Amino acid sequence: MTEEKAKKAAELAEKELQEEEEEKQIRIIKKAIKQTLEAIKGKEKSRDKLNKEIKTLKQDMDNIRDGRLDLIAERQEKDKGAKKTSIIEVVREKEVHHHHYHDRWFEPYKIYIKDEQPGWITTTNINSTFVGDSDCALTVTDNNFVGYSQANINNSISKDSWSGTYELKDGSYITLT
Repeated sequence: MTEEKAKKAAELAEKELQEEEEEKQIRIIKKAIKQTLEAIKGKEKSRDKLNKEIKTLKQDMDNIRDGRLDLIAERQEKDKGAKKTSIIEVVREKEVHHHHYHDRWFEPYKIYIKDEQPGWITTTNINSTFVGDSDCALTVTDNNFVGYSQANINNSISKDSWSGTYELKDGSYITLT
């Protein structure tokens, strides 16, 4: 009988070890699934942020093409995320110095373009006339500009000058018509 009890105890101990091993495997699988779900959620959050940034940049392109700098300025006033994402910051000029002040095509704007190499500053207006050194500045704004290119521009110039062929850093070309 003792031998039988020992045999039963051994079987019971073996069964418990097997159940413990199975529970350990289940915990590992559950942990892997949980971490995978968390990774998916994180990637989806990143994707949603990137999609929003892409949408903002495409809206900027469309607004420039349509000569609607006013829409970019309005979006940047309302949404700080859009202002941070945009490559240009559009600021409506306060004073109008021409006879077309009632026509949205000639409303004056100042655009600030984020420089790729902070510290190098070029300041010109859209007519290629040099703007004095007093307009050059190193600043830090909400967009974290260290340096910027600046231009005085209006909607009609924006609409008429956006098309062309652009060579990107990766060597590819994009033609906008």
